[in-house]
Amino acid sequence: MACLQPYTRKSLHCNWRYLLPITIFLFLSFAWFSSLAQPDLSLKNTLPKSGTLVHDKPVGKNWVNLLASADDWNFEPAYWKMDNNLFHGELGKEPQHHYSYTKKTYEDFELNVMIKMVGDENINSGVCIRINPTSWDDAPGYQIDMGKGYWGSLWEERRASMVQKFPDSLVSKVVKYNDWNHYYIIAKGHHIQAWLNGVKTIDIVHDAGFSSGKIGFQLCHLHDHTVVEVKSLYLRELK
Repeated sequence: MACLQPYTRKSLHCNWRYLLPITIFLFLSFAWFSSLAQPDLSLKNTLPKSGTLVHDKPVGKNWVNLLASADDWNFEPAYWKMDNNLFHGELGKEPQHHYSYTKKTYEDFELNVMIKMVGDENINSGVCIRINPTSWDDAPGYQIDMGKGYWGSLWEERRASMVQKFPDSLVSKVVKYNDWNHYYIIAKGHHIQAWLNGVKTIDIVHDAGFSSGKIGFQLCHLHDHTVVEVKSLYLRELK
């Protein structure tokens, strides 16, 4: 049986020399990871310049208006209509979802959205990114979510469910109910970020999520009468 030697001053000093850099590395790694895994709870307006809208249009070059033509979209005319750069969705209490989504698939991008959801306190919708629909009712992928218990959160439909939740206690200080709200979204690699009315509510690296898919909107099933309108939808691809 080996004897346990007592620590000398020299041995403690040597061990500390090796432990100090490891401790610093672990601390910095934890701080970096936490910054990606947690939304900003300060409620400060930290909106990047690319998320600035002037007369509902983003500043800068290479932005594409996704509401320029209905021909660029897949949707059911019974539930969605596009007219004069306004996208209007309406749904009663029905058993299935009714999604609308772009015909084009996107990978890395910035997205500016001005969206309004009108109805009772329990209605639900979402700005869909990187979805891969199989039907009007089934659209696996991310939702930058909207609705009681979901505003400002990142949801993954048909997959991981809640990926990152924005605290319910802060929602009323950020959201404009039954009015226009602005989402600015960045999807680059597996890093997803989103700002709701200037406040960052999503910041996470989610390696299990889709890296490409459609842009769209959800009319959620089993809710009372819901109206969703989008008056500004601009995308800029990131290379």
